[in-house]
Amino acid sequence: MRAIAFVLIAGCGSATPPSQAPVVAAVPADAAPPDANPDAGVPADVASAAAWIFRYNAADRLETWTLRYHGGVAALDVQSKTGTVHYLGSASDGESMHLEVTASNARMTLDCKHEQLAVGTTCGDKKAAKQDVLACYHPDFKAPMPFGAAPGVEFITTPACTGYRKLTAD
Repeated sequence: MRAIAFVLIAGCGSATPPSQAPVVAAVPADAAPPDANPDAGVPADVASAAAWIFRYNAADRLETWTLRYHGGVAALDVQSKTGTVHYLGSASDGESMHLEVTASNARMTLDCKHEQLAVGTTCGDKKAAKQDVLACYHPDFKAPMPFGAAPGVEFITTPACTGYRKLTAD
């Protein structure tokens, strides 16, 4: 009987711990860890649709949000230093747009308005030409996230400037 108990104890204690902590994206509270297969279920016409991009860039957080939509379907990828969360769902576009997307265990809604925003190559350039953006409101944020056609719009906050600028193609 002791030999059996010893084998069971040794067997239970010999598991190798995981090599790294689970990946959790630094996005709103209802976000999920990255999906195992990011392309699963994304229709080809959505995957190839024009990209609308918003980047949040602060000392403690860097996130790039990429939105694609076509035919009432939306795909939203939120990339951060911890990985990418892939959302898929519906998009109703018209005078405004309503997105309802889900990841493996999270749901997100965004209400977007078609607007124009002065965006230049330097931070906070109010004299820059206006460009079309989707100003998307998330329930957890006061200010909208202005998604611009690729390469996109960045909100940057540094000691020198806090404001919007055009993203440069990576």
